[in-house]
Order: sequence, then C-alpha cells, then structure tokens
Amino acid sequence: MNRILLSIVCLVLVAGSAAANPPMTGTYFSTDLPGGTMLTGRFSESWVTTPPAPGKIGNTLHALSWDGTMLATEWKLWCASIGAAPVLISDTRDGNGTGNVTYQTDYVGGYFWLSKNGPWGDGTEDYTGSLMSLRVEATYQFVMGNLLGIRSNVTMVGTFDGYDNCMEYVINNTAFTGSTDTSAMPAGYPPFMDTNCGTGTVTSGGWGTVSDIALQVLGSCTIRTEEKSWGAVKALYR
Repeated sequence: MNRILLSIVCLVLVAGSAAANPPMTGTYFSTDLPGGTMLTGRFSESWVTTPPAPGKIGNTLHALSWDGTMLATEWKLWCASIGAAPVLISDTRDGNGTGNVTYQTDYVGGYFWLSKNGPWGDGTEDYTGSLMSLRVEATYQFVMGNLLGIRSNVTMVGTFDGYDNCMEYVINNTAFTGSTDTSAMPAGYPPFMDTNCGTGTVTSGGWGTVSDIALQVLGSCTIRTEEKSWGAVKALYR
C-alpha cells in the first residue's frame, strides 16, 4: 500500500477510535430552580388495562425534555413500567370525599439518554444508560369525590453504558394536565408507550409536565437506591 495512503488510513482509525469522556460529575438543576441549567420536560403515561386507569400494572412512562418548541433535545426517560400494585401511604379524605390520597409505586425497567451538549457533557458523545430503580409518590387530589388532579414526586437511579458513573434523578413535581385517548392528546407531548418500548399500540393514558428537577451524576455506583427526600435535594443548592 502506498505509504501516504497508509498514513491517511491510520489517522482515520485513530481519530475514529478516540474514547469519549465520561459525563461530568456534579448536580444539575432544571431552569425553574435557582442556578438551574437543564431543561424541564413533559411526560406521558400509557394506561394499558381495560378499562384504562392510572396506577395499574404495566402502565408505562415516557418523559422528554421540552425547550418550548421541541421535545427530547437534551434528555429522555422511557419504558419504565409499573411492576406491582401501588401501596397506599395516606388518605386524608373527609366524609364528603374531599382530601388527598397518596400512593407509592415502584416501576421496573426503563432507559435514559443525556445529550452530549447538556451541562454534564463535553460535546463529544451522547450518554445512554439503564434505570436500576424508579419510585413515584403520587398524590390524588379530590374535592367532593371528584378527582381534580395528580401530582407526583419521582426518584430514580441509573447506570451509564460504558462508564462506572451512576446518576440519581429527582423530580419534585410532575403534574397531569390531561388524560384521554391519543386523538385528544395535544401536540408537544411524548406518545404513549407500551411495555415493549413501542409507540402506536396504546391509545389511552395521561400526560403532563415535569419540573423542579435535580440530576446528580456520580463517579461511581456506590449510591443509595432508596428515595431521597426533597429537603435534602434542596439543601444541595442553598
């Protein structure tokens, strides 16, 4: 082979095999929190049972960043499904059916993606990983027996593909803003996802907003998997 051509081939191979850097360790907050630099988001949760309803085994989450115009430009969370019946934590409803009912729900499976251009990246390569745990504490708000809304706190832990790093993702506030079938879902929300990570097969569910986020990237996976209190998270940026 011509020496010049051989040199060019070697340069291409070296450049193509350059290792990407791991995600930068640190704590990153969403832009609706003091000093926040990461995007808030939007989510959907498919309701796979008949009749469709929240809190059922198999219901599947799909959450994406939202920049005001486009979904999924910075982060994605998808395909985590309810693995067991939710556990009742509290019920404050009075005799008229007014009050709050709170459930704790553990999900199984799921994946995440973080853009290389996010505050944790260096612009070299996107980051992917799998969720180790995902727990939702959802509060159902009732007035005179009528469900007015569902607000949740979410805590999840995940491992990065190809790196020793782990991430802990705490969402202090997800709020359902609507629920029905796909024909009525407004534009700009993630499509309903089934337990096999597919879209287009489930037509019922709910959707809403994701805010008050704290994403912590750690250098190793020696971290706690139990739920972190929001008070402890807030203390990180005081």
